[in-house]
Amino acid sequence: MLVCSFAFQGIAEEKQGTVVSLSAEATAEVPNDEVVVNFRVEERGKKLDALRKRVNQMSASIKQSLAKEKGVKLKTSSRRVNPVWKPNQYNSVREGWVVVQSATITSKHLDDVPRWLNIIEHAGAKLQNLSFRVSDTLRRNTQEKLRIQAIQQFRIKAVTVSKALDATSFSIRHLNTGNSHSPPPVHRREVVMMSKSRNAAPALSLGDSRITVSVNGDIVVEQTIFKVD
Repeated sequence: MLVCSFAFQGIAEEKQGTVVSLSAEATAEVPNDEVVVNFRVEERGKKLDALRKRVNQMSASIKQSLAKEKGVKLKTSSRRVNPVWKPNQYNSVREGWVVVQSATITSKHLDDVPRWLNIIEHAGAKLQNLSFRVSDTLRRNTQEKLRIQAIQQFRIKAVTVSKALDATSFSIRHLNTGNSHSPPPVHRREVVMMSKSRNAAPALSLGDSRITVSVNGDIVVEQTIFKVD
């Protein structure tokens, strides 16, 4: 007895019609509208109490200065106190301490970034990272618009498939949506950053972020019987 089976990817026939799996997506390049600055206050030495005091003073000075800035959110992300060990012939000997307090600045006032960096540097803190991103509000608004576009593209594909199967209508069995975004190397405009050296003024690009909304699901197309010659 010979048994033959044929499979067509994405299409399966059921009693109520032909089930077709489809997917679509919509993508947009969105200008970054938020900056994130990570910095740390670090002191090394032998007297732990003195180190803690200096770190507290520098952190308080930065907090006080940034409190005067409009639209700045300052958050302490971590603080640690670690011993510094010096190896010798037999074992390790503690020769001092290191106290580190890290913080993050978040804001939509991008043109003021150079002034914040100047505040951080003059207080004795060290810049760890600076990045631009799309704010939560802008991302959600963009995703809602893209979701509508993706669903429209899904319907266009469904119409095309239905016509190819000589069907006059279709219904949607289920529909799923998903979101993703990433910062591609797309340059938009630049901000001149201040540094300790007046002659060195590096330029940083704010860039754009790519936001994508995908849609996938199944449609049911009314079943058509095709004649085979």
